[in-house]
Amino acid sequence: MFGRKKKLEVSEDLELLSGDGEEQEEAGRQSLEYPEKSPLDEWEEDEEEAGMEEKRKLFGSWKKKERKEKSAKEKTPLTPAQKKKRRKRIIIGAIAAFVLVFMVLPGLFAPDVLPVVTVSEASLGTVQQVVEGSGTVQSEEIRTYFSPVSATVESFGLQVGDTVEAGETLLTYDAAELDELYRQAELTGSAAAYGYQDSIGKDNENVAEYNRSTAALEIIDRQLDEEDDNLDHLNGRVREYTGYQGDSSAKLASLKEQQAQAQAAIADLKEKQAALETAQKALEAYEASLAETTENTGASGSDTTGNSDVEDSGAGKEEADIKRAEYLTAVAVAEDAVEKAAPAAAEAQAKLPGLEKSIQEEQKHYNEVIVKLDEYQGRLEDSQENKQKLEASKAEEEGIQSSTDASILSQAARSELAANKNLSDLNAQMTKDDITEGKEGIKAAFSGVVTNVSAVSGGPAAKGAELFTVASNEDVVVEMSITKYDLEKLQEGQTAAITLAGHEYTGTVTSLSRIAQTNAKGTPVITAEIKIDNPDENIYLGLEATVTVNGQEAKDVLVVPTECINSGQDGSFCYVVQEDGVLVKKNVETGLESDDYVEIKSGLEFGDRVVSGGITAATQEGTRVTAVEG
Repeated sequence: MFGRKKKLEVSEDLELLSGDGEEQEEAGRQSLEYPEKSPLDEWEEDEEEAGMEEKRKLFGSWKKKERKEKSAKEKTPLTPAQKKKRRKRIIIGAIAAFVLVFMVLPGLFAPDVLPVVTVSEASLGTVQQVVEGSGTVQSEEIRTYFSPVSATVESFGLQVGDTVEAGETLLTYDAAELDELYRQAELTGSAAAYGYQDSIGKDNENVAEYNRSTAALEIIDRQLDEEDDNLDHLNGRVREYTGYQGDSSAKLASLKEQQAQAQAAIADLKEKQAALETAQKALEAYEASLAETTENTGASGSDTTGNSDVEDSGAGKEEADIKRAEYLTAVAVAEDAVEKAAPAAAEAQAKLPGLEKSIQEEQKHYNEVIVKLDEYQGRLEDSQENKQKLEASKAEEEGIQSSTDASILSQAARSELAANKNLSDLNAQMTKDDITEGKEGIKAAFSGVVTNVSAVSGGPAAKGAELFTVASNEDVVVEMSITKYDLEKLQEGQTAAITLAGHEYTGTVTSLSRIAQTNAKGTPVITAEIKIDNPDENIYLGLEATVTVNGQEAKDVLVVPTECINSGQDGSFCYVVQEDGVLVKKNVETGLESDDYVEIKSGLEFGDRVVSGGITAATQEGTRVTAVEG
């Protein structure tokens, strides 16, 4: 319908099927013009042409070969059968051309006749629901006044239908009678107070002493617990430092033993050195005496007997050599002993200063441990003595607690005394309060209309007796019945316009009944209360008023006319006319609905052309239509 004209070409593949009769095939491939197409149709035909072009390229070489073979055949004279077959093909081509010219082309050039539909654009707007109805004006506050005292009514002149103002005195009692009743109430209130105070005073002393001893016992128990913890701590410290004392004593003994061993090694070396020195001196003394003897013998030459000294010297020398060897052996043994004892003595000499220092330090530590041990042992003795004192105090307080507990009133007894006194006080105070209220007279709590009268001026009024009833004409509502179809549109807090006896008022929905009742027509209805926000002197209780409630409202939302919405098995839907004129079906989610417009939550876009009329049974999704703004 829209776009440019396009030629339709008979496929060149007909050449492959026809063989001869190229003249007729050329006539079949003549160009034909169709009416204008849409952009989508043009795109599809362009794709088709591109495909045909590829096909031409693929078959191009084959066609050239085919033409060469045909040219070769044309040079050969045709037989009668071939000529007959050729004429037949020419006739068929002519018939095809006739059909195209006189039957197909007229249909192609005929203009399309499209269905016409009315449309509306989806736009932003406001949907306001309205509920209209009528109801009866009722007072929301009705109060029946009762007599606070038993006394004589002094003045009262109201009748049914009279109006009263808030704070106005409507009824008074006999003042002298009220004064006498007040004095009696005071005497009654003080009658039981003295005995109660005496009993409670004594019991309070016992309770105070019991509580004191109980508190003291709690403190003593805590102190005993603390003292037990302290004893455990001190015993632990005594055991700990006793262990430290033993460890230090053992370490000190070990150090002293090492010191003694070192000193013994040094003393042993000195002893062996002294032995060596003694051996050396003995050897030296022997050698000196031997030398002196040798000199004396050499000077004399011979003895008195005339024997030769040579013989004596031979025997003496042998004995001297043996003696000298013994001295030498003693020196060697002493030297060996000194050599063996020297390393141990040297090591002991090196360790001895450190041992002496360690002994001094450990002795100091030992003394400190002894001091701390003595301190903890002293504190342990003090703690044990303090615990004994606490235990004695505990026993004394337990005796006081036991004796006072026996004298304390039970909770039930105290409760009974308190209840009796409170009851007396309460009765007396209530009577005085009622009398005080009666002296002030009965005043109107709010402005309104008298709907019932029971009191009589000059007559008696019993306490609690009904006097009269007043219905407020300031706190008023309109009670309106609504069906289930309007119920979903109402919410508490919505505003309303009310018309009563020719006067206009504003109102607010304050209550929706939770129980449906059947009206005269048998329809279940719900009672809605609409409070009149600006009542005046023109309000009449019991009259009928018309009400228009401003229901739920959605602002700046996507809306369409109500007639655009259709219902199906899958929910609500709309028909939308696309840019190319094709009709499409779109499922939608709706929101608020008024008489004119429906809120669209999803399914449509701003500016969509939505069908509002003109849809027939023959119009289906995918149909091309003509859209007319409704």
